[in-house]
Amino acid sequence: MTSRKQLAPEEKPPLLSSWWMWYLLVVLWLLLLIGLFWWFTLAFS
Repeated sequence: MTSRKQLAPEEKPPLLSSWWMWYLLVVLWLLLLIGLFWWFTLAFS
């Protein structure tokens, strides 16, 4: 049986060098989508 306290080896994220860069990319992408949907709503209402 293995102990639950044993940590798995840290994985490297694909493409970017660290996980915080992925989090930042996702947040920026979501902000861009929100801004575009807001602009489309104003433009076509």
